[in-house]
Order: sequence, then C-alpha cells, then structure tokens
Amino acid sequence: MALSAALMWGFGATFFGMAGRRSDPVLVNILRLPLGMILLGAAWFLTSHQWWPDGVSARSHLWLGMSGAIGLAVGDSFLFYAISNIGPRRALMVLAATPAFAAISAWLLLGETLDAQALAGMAIILGGILVATAFRDAGGGEFRDLPPAMLRKGLSAALVCAVCSGVGNTFAKLGMSGAGADLSPLAATLVRMMWATVAISALAWWRRDTLVHLPRIAAARVAWPLFGGLMLGPFIGMWFAISAIKMTDTGVATVLMNTVPLTVLLPSWLFHRDPPSRAALAGIAIAMVGAVVLFLR
Repeated sequence: MALSAALMWGFGATFFGMAGRRSDPVLVNILRLPLGMILLGAAWFLTSHQWWPDGVSARSHLWLGMSGAIGLAVGDSFLFYAISNIGPRRALMVLAATPAFAAISAWLLLGETLDAQALAGMAIILGGILVATAFRDAGGGEFRDLPPAMLRKGLSAALVCAVCSGVGNTFAKLGMSGAGADLSPLAATLVRMMWATVAISALAWWRRDTLVHLPRIAAARVAWPLFGGLMLGPFIGMWFAISAIKMTDTGVATVLMNTVPLTVLLPSWLFHRDPPSRAALAGIAIAMVGAVVLFLR
C-alpha cells in the first residue's frame, strides 16, 4: 500500500501542478482539501453507512488534527509553491529528507531510539539531498533554465514540506493507535482531512482575492488534472498511506512512501518533458539508501 501511495502521489503532484499553472496555484491548493474531504466522506458513508466516524476520542482528534494542519495544510502549501515554481521533479526530490524528520519526531514523541545506524542513515540522506541539489540541473520543458533565486526559494519550500510531512506522519500514528486508540485507516484519514480543511480555511480567508479565479476551474484543461490529482492525492493515495502507517512500522511505511522522488520522474517526463540530471538521479538514489539504513535497522 505504501508503494502504491507513492506512485499515486507522484502522478497526483504532477496533475495538481498542471492545474495550478493553468489557473491559480493558491486556489488549487485551497480547493483540494475540502474536495478531498467530500470524496472521503462519500467513501466512509458507502462503506459504513454512517455520516461520521463514532467513538473518536478528543486525544485522537488532537493528534490527527495537528497531523492534518501541519502535514496537509501547512506542509503541502509549501509543496504547492515549490511545484508551481520549480516543477514536481525538483520539488519532490527534496522530500527524500522526510524520513529523517520522521525519525527525529518519533524519537521525541514515541521514544524510538536514534542509535549509530539511525544517525548514519540521516547523514546519508543529507548527503544524497546535497548531491541532488548542489550541481546545476538545467531541467526541461517549461521548467528549463530557471533563475537561481527561484530555484533556492522552491527547494527551501520543499524542505519545509519535508519537515511537516515527517512530523505529520508521527502525529497520525499517535492519533490512530496512541493511548489505546484503534481507528480504521479511512476514519483516521477523514478526521485528519477535516482538520486540514479547517486549517486551510484560514489561508482561504487571507487569500480570498484568489476566488476571482474560480471560473477557470471549470475549464476542461484545469478540471481534468484537478480531478486526477484529487483522486490520486488526498483521496485514494492518502487512504492507502494512512493504511500503511497503521498496518506496519511508521518508519518502514515512511521509507516506502518516500519513493515519491522516484515515482514522479515518469509523469514529469511524460507531461513536462523534464528529465532528471545524472546528479539528481545519483542524489535521489543515495537518499533512498539512507532512508533504508535509517528505518530498516
């Protein structure tokens, strides 16, 4: 399930990026969470014949709420900025750092130890990210030869997303299984998405001027990639991801889901004609090795 989620996220991020560049990236970012919640709510009703999950404790709401706000609202907002400005391939390659931040947050909150092998894994991940980003990457298609300042801003935004995603995964685990909780993956995903929608509403109020672009969403060239991104990202992809976190070790699931920097290469090539440089491929491979060393210890 974790690998399936990674594949869907690779295509989903590409579709969202296409919709954002064709309309307004802030508006697409705001709309994806409430629309995703509607799809998840429909799936919950069809499978449980209930409008909302019963028996969700206040503690689970707290952890899942923080997970949704930090991981989906804040983190993904930075990721959307990065994808729209430097392309999905470059943006998602920085997400290879996510397992390191998941390990640190699990150490602080779950008491998981950071032994020598864990520290070595994080060092390898950092080295891979440095290799992938330190050398010139001209890119291709509409993301070719970007200004250095734009590259730095985009890569920094993607790094913020990596931090938020790692911490958010740990919070999601606490909300589903911590302190005696035992929520189904779909119920946990729906609650998490609900709180993420509440959080993103603050951005919607702050950037309400972007609502003038709503008519663009109806255009076929925007609506279809937006729908594809919704199905593969906050709906099926997130459902699969939360299922993987619940059914296996958080670290192992994070490692497998963090193959997104690899799974995004195909859609980036197909839709943007943006092939990776040799340094980027080498850096991603090194970071993947570091993630394996970190969590499969």
